[in-house]
Amino acid sequence: MIIDLREIPVVWINLDSATKNAEIMQDNLLKYSFKHTYRKSARILPAPEGTIPSNAHYVGCAQSHIDILDDIQYGTPLLILEDDAEFTSAFNPIIDIPEDSDGIYLGISSGNRGYQTKRYTEEYMRIGGILATHAILYVTPIYRDYMSRIAKHYIHDLKQPWDVGASSLQFQTKVYTPNKPYFYQSDNRESANK
Repeated sequence: MIIDLREIPVVWINLDSATKNAEIMQDNLLKYSFKHTYRKSARILPAPEGTIPSNAHYVGCAQSHIDILDDIQYGTPLLILEDDAEFTSAFNPIIDIPEDSDGIYLGISSGNRGYQTKRYTEEYMRIGGILATHAILYVTPIYRDYMSRIAKHYIHDLKQPWDVGASSLQFQTKVYTPNKPYFYQSDNRESANK
């Protein structure tokens, strides 16, 4: 299935105070000729008592994603970016994804030592246990719904970062990543994830 990322809705999450990040994101999206981009003002919500300071942002981050996932105006496919997503030299706006894809992680993380990857095609790996939510292409409406529901469960019931739940969902759905990531989380941006 061929998708031109420039032609689909791209929603990027940005704290109002992170004006430099916003400037960089707008410049990059313009540079690559994205046509349907929407800035989502990131939510700032209190974390449960006892949350370690480095994880305190997870509730607002997750709720920002939930707000987008639950907003039917965007449809699918839908690309959600966090404002610390940096384009790599491998970026190509026209992608040919596996036909059975539910979602594509266009950027990944090896933060979970239990993550799994398996070669699926010449260009893609099937993933499981991958953390990080900075660049996800939602292909099917059902995957969007699953991700919204798991995010709500993790932040409201389990009081844990939602990317842990998202990483477990990868084992039950068809989620892939390009062999060469299109995005990475930049350490040069205003971010809680350095």
